[in-house]
Amino acid sequence: MDRNQSVSTAHRSLNIRSTTITLTTLAVLIAAEVVLNLLEIHTGAIKINLAFIPVVIAAYWYGAFGSMAVYCLGDILGCIVHPVGAWYPPITITYALIGGIFGLLLHHNRKILRTSLAVIINQGIVSLFITSLWIALLMYQPDNGQFAAYYFTGILPMRIVSILIMTAVQLIMTPLILKAIDRIKR
Repeated sequence: MDRNQSVSTAHRSLNIRSTTITLTTLAVLIAAEVVLNLLEIHTGAIKINLAFIPVVIAAYWYGAFGSMAVYCLGDILGCIVHPVGAWYPPITITYALIGGIFGLLLHHNRKILRTSLAVIINQGIVSLFITSLWIALLMYQPDNGQFAAYYFTGILPMRIVSILIMTAVQLIMTPLILKAIDRIKR
């Protein structure tokens, strides 16, 4: 075997090892997302959970596709492991959007401005309006034809308090998580 073949074989071996480590890490993060989602604090309209932590870690290490995979597959597996209701694909697509935003803004970057921007976009726009829209469509009874009134006076006000709390939790915890990841990495 000449030198080029041995370098090629070593490179292939390194890629396989790297791929195996990546897939294993993502699988652990998906499992963590499912478990943390089960441990949510739920009091009436206020829901607090820490399932965003594995998504933030995946976003920092693997970027948008890694964090999207963790959030989407975690949601699907969570519906299988602990079904609260039927699996609703639009919510999973919204989780992909949230994971993608985290991945685009946090991939190998833990600057406080980017971290804050990711949290504010995800909570203030995506969770407040898009997720609330899916919840409203899921719960709405079309008998009276007043969907807009139901959405703006029924769903949004109930979710605002929960989203404000989750925004504060994520704004505090995300920089701490990213700092801890950097320490562990060293």
